[in-house]
Amino acid sequence: MAICKDPSLTYLNDLGYNVVRLPRSGIEPLDVLGREERRIERLGTLSQIWASPLPPPFVGPPRPAADINGKRTDELRLSIGLKILEGILAGMGAALPQIGFAYQRARSVQFAFSGVEAVSVDPFELGRHLAAGDMDSRNPFAAHYFEDDNCEAFVITEVLRSRVFSLSAKDERGTEVSVDLPAIQQAVGAKVSVTAGATGSTDLTFKGPEPLAFGFKAFAIDYVNGAWRVRGVAPGGGMAFAVPDPSGKEPPALTGIVLSAGGRVALRSGVASR
Repeated sequence: MAICKDPSLTYLNDLGYNVVRLPRSGIEPLDVLGREERRIERLGTLSQIWASPLPPPFVGPPRPAADINGKRTDELRLSIGLKILEGILAGMGAALPQIGFAYQRARSVQFAFSGVEAVSVDPFELGRHLAAGDMDSRNPFAAHYFEDDNCEAFVITEVLRSRVFSLSAKDERGTEVSVDLPAIQQAVGAKVSVTAGATGSTDLTFKGPEPLAFGFKAFAIDYVNGAWRVRGVAPGGGMAFAVPDPSGKEPPALTGIVLSAGGRVALRSGVASR
C-alpha cells in the first residue's frame, strides 16, 4: 500500500492535521524533523540549531481543540484501526497493546475524539525569529537536512494531544459489535483505564495517565534568493511521523515542517555514515 494511501497515516487529514504514527508524550511545537528518501527523523528542537537575536516564539498554554472534539473518523478497516489503537495503547504504557483477540467479530472501526487539547506557536512570531537569525551550518545534521537539495527539514507549529481515545466496532453488516471488556482491561493492565460508553460494550474508551501527541501541523522552510522562506505543507500521509518507542524499538518512518538542505554528511536510516 502506498504511504499516501494508507488510512492509518491519513485519518486526521480531513480535519487539517497530520498523523503522529506512534502517539507519544514529548512531541512539541518547535520540534524539528528531517526527511531524506521518504524517511523522517526527529532531529531536536529549533533552538538547538537556530541562532537569532529574537527569542523563540512563545508556546501557548493548552486550549480545547473545538474543531476536533466530538469528531469521528471515517470507518476504517479492522486491520488499520487495530494498528492505530495498538500505537495509542503502546504510548499509554499498556501491558499488552495487541488486543485484536477482542475484535475477531468486527470488520471496521471508528475513532471518536474527546478531551483533545492543542498547543501551538504563532506562525508570525516564528517567521520573525527565523528571518532575524540563521541555521548553524557547523552542525553536520543541520547542514545536511537544511542545505542538501535532496533533503527537507520541518518545524512543527501545532500539536494535538489527549489522554482519551474512544473506539467503536461494526461487523460486515454494519451492526455494532460488543467486545469482552474485562478481558481487554486485564490485557492492557493498570496504567490504562477502559470503560464502556453509553451504548455498552460496543463503544469503548481508553484513558491513559498523560496526554499523548497524536496529530500536528507544520510549515516548510526553504532558503530562496538569500533568505529563509516558509511555505505551507498540506496534510498528507507523507507527513506522518513516529518517534522511538520508550522500549528502544525501531519506529516506522517519520514526518514534520520543511526547510531546504545541502551538507556533506550522508545519513541513512538515522545513522551517520562516514
